[in-house]
Order: sequence, then structure tokens, then C-alpha cells
Amino acid sequence: METTECVEKKHTSPIYNIETLSQFDSTKVDPDLVCHHDWKSKTINGSKVLVCHDMEGGYKDDRFVDGTDNPDFYNFYHWAQIDSFVYFSHHLVTIPPYMWVNVCHRNGVKALGTFITEWEHGASSCRSMFDTPETAIHYAKKLAEIACAYNFDGWLINIENILSAKGVENIQIFLQHLTFESKTLNTESLILWYDAVTKEGKLEWQDCVSDLNSCFMECCDGIFLNYTWTDWKLKLTSDLCFGRFKDVYVGIDVWARGCLGKFECHVSTEKITDYGFSVALFAPAWCYEQTKPSFCNFLLYNNKFWNLLQPTCTPKPLELCHNTDYVTNFSFGFGKKDFKYGFLLSSKRWYNLAKQDVPFINFIKSDQTEVCIADYQAFEGSTALQIISADNCLCLEKLLCLNVTRKNKKVVLVCKDRNGLNISDLNLLITSKDGTQHVLSQVQNLFIGGNHWRRLVFQIEEEIQFYWIGLKSDVIGLDLLIGQLNV
Repeated sequence: METTECVEKKHTSPIYNIETLSQFDSTKVDPDLVCHHDWKSKTINGSKVLVCHDMEGGYKDDRFVDGTDNPDFYNFYHWAQIDSFVYFSHHLVTIPPYMWVNVCHRNGVKALGTFITEWEHGASSCRSMFDTPETAIHYAKKLAEIACAYNFDGWLINIENILSAKGVENIQIFLQHLTFESKTLNTESLILWYDAVTKEGKLEWQDCVSDLNSCFMECCDGIFLNYTWTDWKLKLTSDLCFGRFKDVYVGIDVWARGCLGKFECHVSTEKITDYGFSVALFAPAWCYEQTKPSFCNFLLYNNKFWNLLQPTCTPKPLELCHNTDYVTNFSFGFGKKDFKYGFLLSSKRWYNLAKQDVPFINFIKSDQTEVCIADYQAFEGSTALQIISADNCLCLEKLLCLNVTRKNKKVVLVCKDRNGLNISDLNLLITSKDGTQHVLSQVQNLFIGGNHWRRLVFQIEEEIQFYWIGLKSDVIGLDLLIGQLNV
């Protein structure tokens, strides 16, 4: 259910018509709606992954700058597995809400809005916007200005209506100028064309790059292909797109409308990445919409979905600063209680993705081990990480993914066992990118704060390049809560 809080709270809104778009004035944008976290670059090797977030029309609890009191609203935290995030709705101009841009940028993910025209009303808007080269350039500048004003990174251009011959010609001018203007304002901007209209102005999805749509791709940074592709269409695309494979985002509808989706999306991503193309996942909030009103079931679905994608949508964490501590309290951007040093302060319920701060977590669920989110107890904030090893010793080589090098440094882990078991032999396993593994033993183990939390200290002497952090213990039946990590 959407929040009951009043709509007078500051929130992001779309632009509904071309008149408002034409008159957009960046000086009138409320600075409280602008994300002030700039995008942080991360190393991308191989195929890229884009998420197109289409859920219930958009602009629900996530539109509010300060969040809401609804902790059971949709949440996304698998940022290391993706490179770009499109906020999608069926309004003319979809401006991504503040909290999404904020959490994207802090995780090295580009945030994009959507420009869409559909049906006869959309065709009418296109006739006005793309009537002349001058009008096309005018609206291109307006979209670039909007992205700059709100500090997001580009646009998905989705034209799903017929175009006149003049419209086809001028929309290419529009794409060229939008791409140029955007890169003038933001060198890392991304402008993508959605595969729907052909160079003949017909609404005919190609499901590939062909002679009928390649002209649009050539005017911008890439193309988002429709979902009903086949193997031979991927082969045709590879023949036509030599040198630009990563700029082809092959669509997968997670709802499985016309393609393999749901928990079989990984089958499609394997085919896509085998060609060297990028992946575009449409509506992965399927996990949420299928499991409402059970938020617990959503978390299970969500973690299973992204775990299945790990072989092809591999985690690519930000490279952290060598001279600055990295601290996480495992805040997932929602909560039902609030803790300070392990003591309960309040039972306040909240939702705000801008407050999310977690590394990539490998949410394992097997007969031996389960990794999950704990929302009933925390050390700082509202959530913690729970690790259960039922009837066996604990050995998790790949739990958290961080990209940082450390030397002569203490690593601090605040944790506890819910059953009061001894955790004095709990070791850290550090795995580098090249597979080299280091085992760190505790040099200090003290109580800290309330509710039996303990502060474990591990000492790094020689230089170690972190990539995966794991845990190891010979104690059987641990039920750990991890409340804080300082690397």
C-alpha cells in the first residue's frame, strides 16, 4: 500500500505535455529536488547491464525527497550488478526521483529518465516537436537542460507511434543534438533509443539492429532492443554492429511477455552476453508485484532473482579510496525500528533509498547457509545482515564484494551470535581478484554497546587487495548478526 502521508511533502513529478516541456526553466527547479551526489565511475569490463524500472505507473512512495513511513515499499540494493538505471513511466517526460538518483550515483550507476510518446496522442506530440529541425533542436536542448538541472545522466527515448517522413528525419536531428548537448553538460551522459519505430515511420519492433532502425542508433549512444528477439536476430545484430556490441542493450521483459523471463532471465542473459551485447532488464520489480503484500517473500524472490543472474551480471563494485575508511551499518533504505549502539531508540517506520548504504552482498540460501536482511535488530540504524549456518561450521568465501587495497590497517566487525555462541574463532577470509586468499584472525574481541554486540578487530600487515570478504568459523550452528563493518 502506498504511504498515507500527505502529498504536500516535497516530491519529484513528471512533465505531462509538450507545452510544459517547452517552457521548462531550470532556475525554477527546487534545489531540494536535486541530487548533489555526482556519479562515481566504476570499472566496466565486458557487457553492461541496464535496469528499466517500470512499476505501477511510477511516482509512488519513491517520489518523496524525505521518504515515507512505509518500510515495505519496493527496494533495490543489487547496485554492483548493474551499470545504468532507467526510471520509467508512461508520462511524456519521466524525471527520476531524488532518492533514485542519489543511490544510483553513490553506487557508480548512471540514472536515466524516460521520454515517451504513444498512440495517437503521442503521434500528435511528435508532429509538433519534430515539425522542423529548429523545433527538434529546441526540445533536445530542453531535455538536456532538465537532466542537468536535476543532476541525472541521460534519457531513454521511446517513440511508440507512427512518424511522418519529416518526423523521421527531424527526430534524428533531435537525437544528435540531445546527445551532443547532454555530453556538453555531462561528459558521462547516456542517450539510448528504444527499438519501436523504423526509418519508414512505421511502428514495427525489430527485436534486432537492422537496416530499418540502425539510423537511430547511429545518432546516439546506443539502442534498447525489444524483447521478442531470437537467436538469428542476435546474429543479424552482431553482423551489423561490429565495434559497438556494448552499445546494444538487448531487452528482457522480466514478466516474460514474449521472452524467457521471471526466474529464467539468466538463460536469456547468457545468450546476450555470449555475443558481447549489453543486457536491458525491463521491470525487475516483478519480484515485488508478485509477492505483495508479503515483504519477506519479496526479499526472498529478489535475492533469488539476482543470484541467478550473477554468472552474467557479475558484481562490479566501486573502487574505494585507499586513504579513507569504508564504514557500513548495513542500511538497506528502510526500517521498522531505530537503534543506537545496539540500544533501541524508537519503533519508527521509514522508507528512503537515499539512506541506503550497503556493499554488494551475496545473499546465499542453501541447506547449509542462509544470508538475509534482519529488520528486527541493528547496531546502528534499522537493519543488519543475518548469517545462519544451521547444523554445520561456517565457511563463506564470498559474502561481501568490495574493491579496495589496504595495508597496516585494522578491520573492525561489529557482530553477535543470537544464540550466545562463542565467536572468538570467527575469521575473516579476504579474496583478491586474482584468487589469492588471506585469513585474518581476531586481535581483539570486546563487548560494545547494548544487547551483547561485540567489536572484533582484525589486523592487516602486508598490502592486501580486497575483492571478496568472507567469514569462517568452526563453531556449529551460528546465527550471526553483522551490524557494522569498517575497512
